Amino acid sequence: MSTALQAQRREADRALAARDTRIPGLAWVLDDELLSELLGESVRITRTRYKPHTSALVAFSRAGDGAGSFGWASTTAPEHVGKLQRRAESSRKRDGGIRLLQPDDLQSDVVVAVGPIDEDWPLRPNLRWLQDHGLGRLGALAAAGRFLEPPVSVLRYNPERRLVIRVPSATLPVVVKTAAHADRAAAGRHLRQRLASHGVPVLPELADPECAAHGISASPDWGHGDLSGGDNDPAAYRAGQALAALHGMDPETSTEPTAPAEDLERQLAATRSMITCLLPGLEAPATRLTDRLLASLGAAGPHGPQHVLVHGDFSADQVLVDGPAIRIIDFDRIRTSEPARDLGSFAAVEDIADPAGAGPNAGGRKTAQLIDGYRGAGAHVSQARVEDWAAFRLFLNSVDPFRNRASDWPADTDWHLRRALELVA
Repeated sequence: MSTALQAQRREADRALAARDTRIPGLAWVLDDELLSELLGESVRITRTRYKPHTSALVAFSRAGDGAGSFGWASTTAPEHVGKLQRRAESSRKRDGGIRLLQPDDLQSDVVVAVGPIDEDWPLRPNLRWLQDHGLGRLGALAAAGRFLEPPVSVLRYNPERRLVIRVPSATLPVVVKTAAHADRAAAGRHLRQRLASHGVPVLPELADPECAAHGISASPDWGHGDLSGGDNDPAAYRAGQALAALHGMDPETSTEPTAPAEDLERQLAATRSMITCLLPGLEAPATRLTDRLLASLGAAGPHGPQHVLVHGDFSADQVLVDGPAIRIIDFDRIRTSEPARDLGSFAAVEDIADPAGAGPNAGGRKTAQLIDGYRGAGAHVSQARVEDWAAFRLFLNSVDPFRNRASDWPADTDWHLRRALELVA
C-alpha cells in the first residue's frame, strides 16, 4: 500500500473511532501499526466485523504458513468487557492462547482480547471435534504436530463464522469448511445430491451427517483456480448453462408472499445504516439508492417476475474451472428469488473487480458469456432486471472495502454507490 493511501485509510479509520466513543479500543483494531505495537509483532489486519457502539472483531495475519500465521483481536464497549474476561479465564485454565491487553494504562475499560484460530470462541467446539474425529471420517491426514499447522493450509478465515482449510489425504487434498453453526452444513449433503441430479456441476460432499452436525462440510480439491482468474469464455458460457439448470429446479420451499419484500427492505436498511455510520457524508446517496432499489425491486408484487431457486451469492469466484470444465461452489445463501438476482450479482462483482472497465451495462465479457450460456440453455432474463439486481449487489458490497481493509476504502465505497446509481438511473 502506498504511503498516501495508507494515510487516507488511517484518517478515515481514526475519524470513525473518534465518532464511536462507546468502543474506546476501536482505534487499536483498525490500524495495522497500532495493533502490531500492541502485540509486539508485525501483523496485517485482513478482515473487520464492526457493530457500531457495541464491538469490533478483526482477523489478522503475520508472516508464516498455517493457522499460526492467523489470529483474531476483539474489543468492545465497557459494559461487555466481562464477556472477554470470562473467555480469557476459561482459555487460561486449559492452557489456551487468549490474552487480554490494555493499550492505555490510564483507561482500564480499554481492553483488546487476542487469540489464535483454535481459540476462536464460536468456532472452537467444532474445530476441536474436527481435530479429534472429523479428519478421520473425511479420509484426511492429520497434520504432524500442532493442529492446523503445515501441511494443512488456511484458505479463508472469517472470525467467529467459518474457517476453510486444505488438508492432505491419501489421494487428492480435501478442502474442509468448518462453520460456527451447523444448520447450513446439515442441509448441504442433500442439496448437493439434488443439484447434481438436475445437471448442476457441483463437487461431491465428503462430510457425513455427523460431520455436518458439527458444522463441517468438505469436498475434494478440484480445478485450477476459479473464473475470476482470467478470460475463459467456454467456462463462463457453461456457468450460464449451469445457472439455468439451477433455476429450473423445484424450490421445494414455500415462502410467504411478503417475506422476500421484507427481507429486501431489511438488507437495504441495514446497509444504508452502516454506510451512514462509516461515512456520514454518503448518507444522501445511500438513502437515494435505497429508495430507488425499493421502488424497482420491492414493487414487483405477486404479478412480478417468477421466483426460482437461486444461488444467492453468485460470482466468478464461485465457479471453479479446469479448462472449460466447471464446478459451482458455496451454496450457503441459496434461496428463492428472481432469476436475474444471480446474473446481476455476477455482473456486479465483475464490475467491482475492474471499476475502470465498467461500461453502460452491468458486468463485462464474462457476464456477456454467462448470459449467452443462460439463454442458450433455454432460460430467459430481462436485462433491465439484471441491472437492478447488479445495483443491489453493488450496494450490499459497498461495506466490503471497509471490512476487507481496502487501501482506500472510503473512495471504493463511494464508487460502489455511484456505480449502483448509474445502473438504476
